[in-house]
Amino acid sequence: MNFSLLHQRDQLYKTNTTIVIIFVFFFVYGMVSISDIAAQQADIVILLPSTASGIAEGDVNYSRTVSKRFVRMLKGIGFSADQFDETTAVNLPRLQHTSSNPYRLIILPLNAKIRDETATLLKNFVAHGGKLFVTYSLADEVAQLLNLRAVEWTRAESPGQFASVQLDAPEVLGIPKSIRQESWNITVAESTNPHTKIIGHWYNKDGGSTGHPALFLSNTGVFFSHVFLPDDIQTKTQLFAALITHLVPEFKHAIAKRELDAMTTVGHIKDINTLTKFVAFGEVSEAKQALQSGKTLTTQARTEYAQKDYHASMTTARESQKALSKAYSLSHLSDETEGRAVWNHSGLGAYPGDWERSAKELADVGINMILPNMAWGGVAHYDSSVLPRSKKFTQYGDQISQCVKAAHKHELQVHVWKITWNLEGAPKEFVEELRKAGRTQVSDKGAPINWLCPSHPENVKLELNSIMEIVQNYDVDGIHLDYIRYPGSHACFCEGCRKRFMLATRQYITDFPASVLLKTGQYGESYNKWRVHQITRLVRLISKRVREIKPHVKVSTAVFGGYPSCVTSIGQDWISWAKEGYIDFVCPMNYTEDSKYFTDLLEKQLALMPKEVAIYPGIGATASNSLLTPDGVIGQIHLTRFLGASGWTIFDYSVNISDNILPAIQMGVGKRKAEPTH
Repeated sequence: MNFSLLHQRDQLYKTNTTIVIIFVFFFVYGMVSISDIAAQQADIVILLPSTASGIAEGDVNYSRTVSKRFVRMLKGIGFSADQFDETTAVNLPRLQHTSSNPYRLIILPLNAKIRDETATLLKNFVAHGGKLFVTYSLADEVAQLLNLRAVEWTRAESPGQFASVQLDAPEVLGIPKSIRQESWNITVAESTNPHTKIIGHWYNKDGGSTGHPALFLSNTGVFFSHVFLPDDIQTKTQLFAALITHLVPEFKHAIAKRELDAMTTVGHIKDINTLTKFVAFGEVSEAKQALQSGKTLTTQARTEYAQKDYHASMTTARESQKALSKAYSLSHLSDETEGRAVWNHSGLGAYPGDWERSAKELADVGINMILPNMAWGGVAHYDSSVLPRSKKFTQYGDQISQCVKAAHKHELQVHVWKITWNLEGAPKEFVEELRKAGRTQVSDKGAPINWLCPSHPENVKLELNSIMEIVQNYDVDGIHLDYIRYPGSHACFCEGCRKRFMLATRQYITDFPASVLLKTGQYGESYNKWRVHQITRLVRLISKRVREIKPHVKVSTAVFGGYPSCVTSIGQDWISWAKEGYIDFVCPMNYTEDSKYFTDLLEKQLALMPKEVAIYPGIGATASNSLLTPDGVIGQIHLTRFLGASGWTIFDYSVNISDNILPAIQMGVGKRKAEPTH
């Protein structure tokens, strides 16, 4: 790669765009503030369920996760939402006075039951023209308002039964043809009125219709038969925008304005003039053509908006952004020496049962490392003699063996991703046996936690043995440790921890855990240091044993990006691991859509890290509720290079990454094969 050219280009951006950035700041701020007026008026409310309605606490908590996803989707299209639980909402004057109610839409994310007062509130709301957006749970009172009837709840009979939704609603302007969604169960409903239409059906992974309706549209609202999951979130946001503008046509103005504001923000670049200079440096003819096309569409979108043709303006703005993103992606140079990695959480690649296809696809776009999740604290996707073997192993066979064979054929390194301590997915009988033996964690409130206690010697042996059998039995290039920490500051406070801490410090402690709590306990600071030592001990032992047996096998870790706060909160002192030489590279999970925050995190991390240890910052392309776009991923890759990192790691290789992110990487940043720098 021509680093001089890259440096020259970026210096020019810094020098020549200062005035432009100042101007753009005020210009964009002015534009955004207009659209934010609509957002601040909070035309939308999310009505959360309550345990007072007889809903289980777990479902109430999950509804908040779903609500956060709605909030992020709304933010992406220029809206905010007020959030209330039922007990609060029914007493709010703003919701009670329906004739002057400012809200136009109420979202019910997971409301299986509602109180009588809530039913009355919703009935009045709809009677005065309000609309409902309901997902998954369909209380009888809500179903009646949508002219629906809940028939049954059904679980997927096989993996991939509910893999996508095919949509058919020409009357809903801007609706996509389909969305991907790997649902595991749905609520089956049926219409009770011809005005309530089915506009979407569930399809399986092979493209066949299941016959089950997925999406209903009535005059009063929408019902989706599962929650919106984070996969394919960009398309779902488009679907969401199309549906709510169909229900509330006045919303088109704010959404169109938001699309206009966003269309020239591409990757790390915020305005069209800087993008023009960037593309000019790249000297790629196809990029110049895409840029010109994007500029033409930008002008057209603004004209359509001025003419109040908001749907046309939204559509054109999206096409403009797509063309400008293409120009941006094509204009990046390829770095010849960097680690280009992807995490794969499923442990099956993007295509279960076909590691050859996954490996070839990754190699073809320039990826040189894959970090597949092959084991947790209590389950393995390989032929383990230490851990219980998973259902994935039973169905698809030894995943490490298949992955290594395919990856090495295509010159990809395989760093097996091992989740430590966390017992998620482990057989219940295995977990119960560990709990009876006093080997699982306990919270500061005395509640059991399904994690292995790091201070228990048998757990250290279990983790070490499971990793060493991978190193000994497979031709892997590295071991990648994740969850190499405590679940939080609330753990672990088991009886074994009390005894082992007393033995280590020679203190006799009776008031446990009160006396060892970090903020208030007499021995809080000492206990926290002891916790840190338990985690570091495993990293040290793994590093020592791996290098004794196979010195070429690298040891790496996925870690929290915020340091040193993670030392006290979760016992994860990864900077000390690097300084002590226990790890060869580190992947801080810098999951954010904010380029400035990403930059701030990485600058601090690079300043702390010893130069001989590589850092491949994690880019959260499909992290929970992420709305990071393909050009946003390319923009963060650009920042890793500009700031001097040794490479990058994308979360999480799947069909979504394959369809949306890999093509953008292949255009420029991954054109030539690069060599990892660890």
